[in-house]
Amino acid sequence: MGAFEASRGTAFERFVVEDLILVPATSLIDAVTPQEHVALVGRAIVSPGANLRVTRGCEGVEMFLMLVAGILAFPATFKQRVRGLLLGSMLAYALSVARLMTLHYVLRYSPDAWEALHGLVLPLGPIILMALFFMRWSAASAAALPPDPSPHAA
Repeated sequence: MGAFEASRGTAFERFVVEDLILVPATSLIDAVTPQEHVALVGRAIVSPGANLRVTRGCEGVEMFLMLVAGILAFPATFKQRVRGLLLGSMLAYALSVARLMTLHYVLRYSPDAWEALHGLVLPLGPIILMALFFMRWSAASAAALPPDPSPHAA
């Protein structure tokens, strides 16, 4: 079992999911569209016209964990890994918050599009963007490594 999965239901998980992801997403929705009167109730982003319950896997943590696993497994220098983790974390965070905001607006203003966007486009889009980030980071990291002097078998 992974470390984050083991932390489910703990104060650490509540801090990561609620304080770091849901509170900012709710605050941004409220700042962009104050007429929404949006509030965070438990793990639901609630407004008079929508009730977005954020369940396991919808908060974007898994996207970040996939990035961490890829960067740690890739042969790169410590400095390259730190840079990749910092930039990738910022991207994963922005995508997670943007995804939740988008889901709120879709649920509120275009509920007919909910199934397609919630089930396919909005989970897959951020993963593709993270994969593109990793591909770019790994190519740049590999190019910066010194050449391997060992002969390769043909």
